[in-house]
Amino acid sequence: MVDMYLIIFVAILGMILFYSLIAYFLIRFISKKAFKLTLTKYEMMEIMTWIAVLFITFMMIKARSMNLLLPVVVLIIPLINLRLSNRKHRELNS
Repeated sequence: MVDMYLIIFVAILGMILFYSLIAYFLIRFISKKAFKLTLTKYEMMEIMTWIAVLFITFMMIKARSMNLLLPVVVLIIPLINLRLSNRKHRELNS
């Protein structure tokens, strides 16, 4: 029984890793080709976190459930910190 849960847990982590890598390289590719802009790793993390917030919010509205409100709030806190650190990083480099 425990082996089944371990396999499911590893599969879910693998899917999260796989889709995160796809999102990372797709965002990087689009920013270089469409906008002629090279993003820093902090900006990439910020964009990926915003996408996660939008996805969770969409799922919350679709399911008509407030249970997903806590993950959205928990993801917004690092977004605020990332925005501040990105601003500081940009000011130091200019």
